[in-house]
Amino acid sequence: MFGRLKRTGIAVAISLSALPSHATTLADALAQAYQTNPQLLAQQAALRATDEGVISARANLLPTLTQTLTVNRTTDYNTPKTSPSPLLPSRNPTTFWNHNTQLTIQLFDGGADRLGVEAARMTVLAGRQALRELEQVILFNTVQAFMNVRRDQQFVRLARNNVRVLGEQVRAAKDRFAVGEVTRTDVAQAEARLAAARSQLETNLGNLRRSESAYTAVVGTPPRDLRNPPPAPVLPNSADKAEAVALRKHPRIMQAQFNAKAAELTAKATTKNRHPTINGVLDYDFGARAGGNELSTDELSASIVGQWTLYQGGRLDSNRRRDVALLQQALSNVQQSGYLTRQGLRDAYTNWQVASASIQSNREQVRAAQVAFDGVREEAKLGARTTLDALDAEQELLSARSQLVTAIRDQYVAQYQVLAEMGLLTAEHLGLGVPIYNPDVNTAASNRQQLGILGDKRIKLLEKLKKRKGD
Repeated sequence: MFGRLKRTGIAVAISLSALPSHATTLADALAQAYQTNPQLLAQQAALRATDEGVISARANLLPTLTQTLTVNRTTDYNTPKTSPSPLLPSRNPTTFWNHNTQLTIQLFDGGADRLGVEAARMTVLAGRQALRELEQVILFNTVQAFMNVRRDQQFVRLARNNVRVLGEQVRAAKDRFAVGEVTRTDVAQAEARLAAARSQLETNLGNLRRSESAYTAVVGTPPRDLRNPPPAPVLPNSADKAEAVALRKHPRIMQAQFNAKAAELTAKATTKNRHPTINGVLDYDFGARAGGNELSTDELSASIVGQWTLYQGGRLDSNRRRDVALLQQALSNVQQSGYLTRQGLRDAYTNWQVASASIQSNREQVRAAQVAFDGVREEAKLGARTTLDALDAEQELLSARSQLVTAIRDQYVAQYQVLAEMGLLTAEHLGLGVPIYNPDVNTAASNRQQLGILGDKRIKLLEKLKKRKGD
């Protein structure tokens, strides 16, 4: 196992070294996050651990082979003491050894163990959906972090340009003050706006550093030279169509459904805890006196053992009530998962529509604010406008540009949010071109290690008998 972990660590290190030094595109960032994010790797390991629950449950249906070695030393005090010395052993101590080999095969348990195997399988399927949901969270966080960095980079550029423009305004106000065209108040107003712009630039730089830190946390490397994102995936043209897909494919719903099925099977298995159990037992014993040349025990026996639990201090009924309550909880979780998915899908779709509708109006606002700023600045040079008018026009232009940047970011992120709420934000659906983690590989390997040829045939025989009985 440790060798396998070592190989996995080496593979991760090689993949990290093979990744580009910077994520130039959104696809690069998504692929890197999918391959190296520690949360995803941990969830994959947790799913492999969940696979072992099926192995443990199915072991009850397979034969059990045990061996016991017993060494026993006895002293017969009925025999007179024969040793002449008090320091030597007395009364004929004798050492015996015995070796027991026992093969036990379960013949009947009312179907409880078979139901336990099915419940464990449903738990594995639920774990796979939990992995898919976490994958969607990681990929959406990557999109969000990517767009946040690009948005804050543009905010910094706008803030720096604002500082430059206001610096020119301050110089122009001082020149006009020197020739008596404006008052000291106009100069002070321009200087105050410049100081505020410099403060805003520092704030934007801090926000950019925080966005870069969030990007590094989810992708694994700092952002460098982020390219323009590609067109977002095509989405359904109505919320109803998107919701229909979400209710069928969202891992949140599917996980709740598998958990409910597992709880149902567990409750059925618990109701059979008063059924008798019948086991076939084959024993072989052989043993001898230490130092002897012949076996004093050499026996082979076969038996059928039936056991029926009638009373355990109320534990049987308590277990049944507990599992019924857990089933009710799981069924309620299925209903709640549907509510949450509908709400999340509707909210994301609304966010997308609002952001899309605001982009066009924001573009028009930027165009008009640019024309107004250019006009007011020229009029201020001619004395038809005050310095404050020019400063206000410049601030309106900056605000319009910032709102457009935010709207473009919000629209793009909302599209991926809709895709996530539909249950389609996966590496496979996006076509990232990376090896997709396949949980069936580990499941098949575990089954081969446990069943082998004889065990696999026995399980298939039990499945045929189950279908023949209609159970």
